[in-house]
Amino acid sequence: MKLFKQILWLVLIVLILDYFFPTQKKPDLVRERMIYDQSLSEVFDGEHSYINYKHGKFSSIEIYNDDKDSAILYLHGRGLSPNDFNLAYPVRTQLSDNFNTYNIQLPVLEKGSTYNDYIDILYDSDQRIISAIEYILSKNDRLVIIAHSCGVHMLMSFIENFYLQPQVISIVMIGSGAVDKGQKLAREYPYDKINIPILDIYGEYDFDLVRKEASKREKSIKTISDKSSQYEIKSSSHYHEDNADKVIQIVKKWLSDK
Repeated sequence: MKLFKQILWLVLIVLILDYFFPTQKKPDLVRERMIYDQSLSEVFDGEHSYINYKHGKFSSIEIYNDDKDSAILYLHGRGLSPNDFNLAYPVRTQLSDNFNTYNIQLPVLEKGSTYNDYIDILYDSDQRIISAIEYILSKNDRLVIIAHSCGVHMLMSFIENFYLQPQVISIVMIGSGAVDKGQKLAREYPYDKINIPILDIYGEYDFDLVRKEASKREKSIKTISDKSSQYEIKSSSHYHEDNADKVIQIVKKWLSDK
């Protein structure tokens, strides 16, 4: 009977600790390793390396030329690779004519995870982004951040919890505000902490919430800067399959006008 009471007390203590101090969700490092093996172990356009950060290290693909002093940091969508064929690879290679480009591996969870699941690992993406920016700005004077889908959520979490360095001159959001059916943004994006131009791009056949909130986003980014712009890409989806060239043309033109 005494042993039973001791076990009961131990279980109760564990439950109380779990309630008040829940275990922090961690990224799926096994899946990250699979992404490395499948698409990052042999990089022909650029150089793969690791950047150390608070929770370990993460992959980075860099195209660098020391005659350039401006850079682009690309933040990929949910569960994807920083060398994903649809957008990540075209962005980092086609924009390398005028910029040093950096694509980093953002934290991923197991397949089937939703936006609400990813909220629990934004603490990790915050640290990856700040470490990536510190590394990039040690070699470049100016930085443009391009984020797609869940990469926008992670960028906005970073901005909310930290700040944008003054060397960050503009932001490009692609497929901004994407969440799973029946879910909604956990918190509004911290537009009040942004004072640089934003380019908002979405597809004609993008996810419902991305399209429905387009006018609201346009109003928000225009309030920040009259140089902000929004573009809808006709006949394009959330992932812009086969339409990366259109995305990049819009980004190049917008950046050239700044």
